[in-house]
Amino acid sequence: MPYLPDFETFCNLARGHDLVPVYRQLVSDTLTPVSAYGRLPAGDDTFLFESVVGGERIGRYSFLGAQPFLWLTAHGNHVSRTQDGQTQEWECDDPLAELERLVAAHRAPHIPGLPRFAGGAVGYAGYDTVRYVERLPNAPADDRHLPDLAFAFYDRMVIFDQLRKTVLVVAHANVR
Repeated sequence: MPYLPDFETFCNLARGHDLVPVYRQLVSDTLTPVSAYGRLPAGDDTFLFESVVGGERIGRYSFLGAQPFLWLTAHGNHVSRTQDGQTQEWECDDPLAELERLVAAHRAPHIPGLPRFAGGAVGYAGYDTVRYVERLPNAPADDRHLPDLAFAFYDRMVIFDQLRKTVLVVAHANVR
């Protein structure tokens, strides 16, 4: 099976984006999302998302990711960014704006044949994230020491298409 998109399409997509997904479609006759997840490199930065329709039926796609290329976390106004093994830390009045800036700086086109989500930011914004946009009374004591927000950016994904019984192996080429 060929790698997609073809070279000409890749070059055209590279003109207007920072990342361009390149993928290959494989048959998933014996591999399941759970067994594939078990083969991912060990670590706290792996995920398996299962799509579900109506809370009961299994949806079309399962998404697997590991080894993000970038982490962004914020605890209060203290922001941390880790990329290529280097960590930068600083104080920031609006960590959500920093997240927005990073998402905008890692634009990838949607390519027919891939689901809308084929890589990007995965994470959470905790309850206290509201304090970045709204003035509230002091928060209770932080006994868990979890970040208010934490997002990992993935440029490689394995996507199971339950409808077509295929696996899409996706890697985003950095064309900056």
